[in-house]
Amino acid sequence: MSRGLKQKSNRVKKERKPLLRIFLHPLFLKSVFFIVLTGVVGLAGVYLYGKTADIMRINRIEVTGNKHLSDKEIISLMKLGQGESMLRISSSELSERVLKSPWIRDVVIRKELPHTLILKVKEAEPLALLKRKGHLYIVSRRGEILEELNQTIAFLPVIKMDFTKKSLLKEALKVAGIVREEGFFSDEEVEIIAKTPEEMALKVGDLTIKIGKGNYRKKLSRFVQLENEIVRRGMTAGYVDLRFSRRVIVRAAKRRG
Repeated sequence: MSRGLKQKSNRVKKERKPLLRIFLHPLFLKSVFFIVLTGVVGLAGVYLYGKTADIMRINRIEVTGNKHLSDKEIISLMKLGQGESMLRISSSELSERVLKSPWIRDVVIRKELPHTLILKVKEAEPLALLKRKGHLYIVSRRGEILEELNQTIAFLPVIKMDFTKKSLLKEALKVAGIVREEGFFSDEEVEIIAKTPEEMALKVGDLTIKIGKGNYRKKLSRFVQLENEIVRRGMTAGYVDLRFSRRVIVRAAKRRG
């Protein structure tokens, strides 16, 4: 009986020795050491990153290139959290958020460590006001609606359309661009009435000017010369038709009375 127990005990010892050798093998010990070291370094890295992120909080934002939107409006487009860190934000993601505004044509965002964020923006340029179905909108040269308004802006011509057709709006914007670039009717409110390209007309005070389609700059320059002659004759025009290249139709304004 005792002999059997002794043989069993020897067998257990023999089985334990290979395991002990594995645990004490230099390669195993190195592997364990490497795993522990990696874990310690990882935890230290996470700790240091958190500490660095806390230190590098954004406390200054500079905006340049904006004329129409305020700094505050542009900064709000980024949707930054309170106490946001420079390390936790993505410049490309912030750019995407800012570019969602129709007012922003382009933006470059730069981080100036440790605390400053710099935005250089390029805004869409308002060209005219679009009056449609009782609503008034600021539109860019490309025909993009930038903003809805409650009242007119004196220095922008108003495009009046019953419905929005891209090709017709494009022609009306050409007229608006020439009116602004050349300074035609600079002291008066101008309304561009766009029903069809062929019936394109301007309303300046009590005066209606029919210009039709194309050659807008030439036609309006022609009107300026004609206006001088009308004034010289002491006549008050109420209607001028410039659609024909070889003749101009002028009608006197109706007397109020």
